[in-house]
Parts: sequence; structure tokens; C-alpha cells
Amino acid sequence: MSKVVRWYNKNRKMFWIVILTIIAVITLIQALNNYYKNNTKDESSSTNISTTTYNTNNYSIVTQEEIDSDVSDRSDDLIKDFFDYCNSGEIENAYNLLSTDCKEELYSTLDDFKQRYYNVVFTEKRSYDSTLWITTSQRNTYRVEIMADLLATGQKEYMPIEEYYTITYEDGEYKLSISNYIAKENINVSKTQNDVTINIISKKIYKDYETYDIEVENKTGTNLIFNTKENTDSIYIQDENELKYIAFLNEIPNSELEISNGITKTLEIKFNRGYKPTINIEKIMFGDINSNGQKQSIEIEL
Repeated sequence: MSKVVRWYNKNRKMFWIVILTIIAVITLIQALNNYYKNNTKDESSSTNISTTTYNTNNYSIVTQEEIDSDVSDRSDDLIKDFFDYCNSGEIENAYNLLSTDCKEELYSTLDDFKQRYYNVVFTEKRSYDSTLWITTSQRNTYRVEIMADLLATGQKEYMPIEEYYTITYEDGEYKLSISNYIAKENINVSKTQNDVTINIISKKIYKDYETYDIEVENKTGTNLIFNTKENTDSIYIQDENELKYIAFLNEIPNSELEISNGITKTLEIKFNRGYKPTINIEKIMFGDINSNGQKQSIEIEL
């Protein structure tokens, strides 16, 4: 012990210099750490402030356009009312929110809606999350994720159902199209060539495809095969960028493509074109039309 005391008395000046230096270094390190943490937090906050944030219900994630806040609010209310009615079993009230086009195309009666939509989707109470997907001057389409209402059911979460709902203005009211159906557009363009008349009546737009209602009148004096299916891309639509979208000919029975002389037949033809409202379709081509062994193609500008 006496040796330690003697060593301390002899070296105490150096001893305290070392101790104080160590304390100073530790204090400096702590100060630098605190500064770094605060600075990082400030930078993060600054970044969050400078990043533009949009309400996902009034700013389109595709067209990068913002819709009027009143339109956004009324659209939100319409979707909410639809879910509230369905969740509470008020099926007729939910059905009355659907657009005329949607009813005519998908659910012509209340029972159709109940059996093919309500009983399929609303097997339990549902919650949802909606995001404005595409907006145009005629309509706004939302991506809607339909989920189990965890507060109501207490069940574990699972993969949501993804749908696309479209809001249109109809007879002074906002109306809803569901099941990925967008809208119907009238066309009414026709062409006659070699005694075959083709009238493009309208098209029905879905999120992933379009269907065209087409009238074909045969005055050739013989039976007509509107398409022989020998060439799978012989019927197509073409947009302003010269991109072609092929018809799903495999979905049409051969008997539907046979048109007797003097008969007018209405065909519904589906094309593999997803919803692209900003890109116009310029023409439709019908190739491989066979009349008594004579083949022809008819092109119609839209």
C-alpha cells in the first residue's frame, strides 16, 4: 500500500492529466453522437417536409392529374355508401348506386347483383382502401382493395380482393361501375364493301380489355364466313401509335361467324386492350372474310 501512495505522490500530476483527458474524450464522443443523431433527425424531417404528398383519392397515380376536391369527396362518399349498404345487407340500396351502363352490362336485375356480386364478395363484413387510378373528363376510376373487416370479424388478415370502381356523372347524380367495368361508348360507324356491310355500334371498356358490338349484314347472294380463324390476328384494332390489339377469336363459336345471305347478325368481339383513355383507337380491321371462296378484308376508320 505504501508503494502505491509513494507512486501516487510522485506521479499525481500526470495521473490527473490522464484521467481528465479520458473524461474529456468521452464527453466529446457523447457530444458528437448526440449532434449526429439530432442532425439526422432534422434532415429526415426536412426531407419529409419537402417531399410533395398527395391525397391518393384526388390525385391520379397514372395520369398524374388532380381532381376537384368536391368531386373527390363525393366519389369517396359514393364508394363508402356502397360498402356501408352491402355490409348492412341493404342490397337494393347498394344496387341503386350502380350506373345504368353497369346494370345493363353486368347486373340487369337486383337478383343478378345479389347472386353474382353481393353473395360472392360480401360473404362477411368488408373494409376497403381506395386509390384514384385514372381520371378523365368523363369519369374517375379507383383501384379498390377489398379486405375483411378485422374489427367486425376478428379474423386474421388475408390477401385483399383487388377491383376497379369507376365513378360517372349520370342524370345529376354520381353513379358507380364495379367489377372492373369502366363504361360504354357509342361509335356508330359503318362501311359497305362487296355487298358486306359492317356497322361498329359501340364498345364496352373494362380494365383489362374492350368488347365491340358489331353488326354484319350479308347481301353477297351466298353464305358468308365472317372469319375463317385460319389467321389468329386477322381481326384487330389499331391505335394512334400503330399498336395493334388482337381479337379473342377463340372465344367466338364458329357458328356465330357464319352469316346466311340476307341476314344481319350482331357479334360481340373482345380485344386485348387494357384501359388507355389518353390513346385513341384509329381503325379496326376485319381480315379473312370468306364469301363463296372469295376472301376479302375490310378496314374501318374510327
